[in-house]
Amino acid sequence: MPIYSYECKKCGANFQTLVRSGDEPVCPTCGSAQLEQQLSLIASPARGGDNDAAPSCGADGGACATCPAASMFN
Repeated sequence: MPIYSYECKKCGANFQTLVRSGDEPVCPTCGSAQLEQQLSLIASPARGGDNDAAPSCGADGGACATCPAASMFN
């Protein structure tokens, strides 16, 4: 169910709404169905990196002395 941006042709209100299949959106300000869908910007995907798990910081597999979890391993 995508979220679309609209401008109402009747009152000029700009809004976003969730549109389910088969539903016709209406302006929340005036109730008009005379809407113009606006172009929406999408977020760019996060840049991928190394997918390996982060190594533990302690030599024995535990936390190093600067980690908040250090008291768990001492």
